[in-house]
Amino acid sequence: MKNKILLFILPLFLTFQGNSQGTPAAWFELGFSKELVKNLKVEFNPELRLQGDYKMDSYILEGGLSYKVIKYLTIASYYRYEDAWDYKKKTGAYKGQLKLNRLAFDIKPEIEWYRFNFQLRLRYTNGLFEYNNVAEFRYRAKIEYNIKGIKMVPFASVELFQDNSISELDMELISGPLKNIYKIRYTAGLGYDFNKNNSASLFYRLQENRIKNSYINILGLGYNHDF
Repeated sequence: MKNKILLFILPLFLTFQGNSQGTPAAWFELGFSKELVKNLKVEFNPELRLQGDYKMDSYILEGGLSYKVIKYLTIASYYRYEDAWDYKKKTGAYKGQLKLNRLAFDIKPEIEWYRFNFQLRLRYTNGLFEYNNVAEFRYRAKIEYNIKGIKMVPFASVELFQDNSISELDMELISGPLKNIYKIRYTAGLGYDFNKNNSASLFYRLQENRIKNSYINILGLGYNHDF
């Protein structure tokens, strides 16, 4: 069983070494949920993001409702407030903060097969005010594997960000197909269930900006609690 975990972790760290450019960014994700009535949950998901030099990047406050329509399908709606720190590109000096407000709507099908769990998520987001009134679609596919006899669950996912308002000039900077996909996130990690109501995760994420042809390495910690 330990060998299976090592076979999963080794490619993860080899990927990190191959793409590492200085200190990775650090993301801390929390999730709290409470079932109000059968299949209907209220959720609160705060998040803190630090840049690679440990400067503040942003913090996020997100809350909403999710409803399990059937065993293999969940729909959800969220409000997200994000406070992002803005730095000068040349000097790195702090020059202010950007406050973003968005609504998100999710459709999340999933299926279990043997010890595998396959999850899809289609998310539509839209800014609430004129200065951040940007609509986009996000497509995420995730796979988990439940190893018999241990509580650790390896997982991997890929997420595509689509913005139909990308200019033709920016599209020309994107190599390959899918010109409307301006950002991709590749994630791999391990989850651990302490008990029925508490779980944690450790993950590595590679974020690709296809317009700038640049990458960000991210190490993250997550914690979830169901009340």
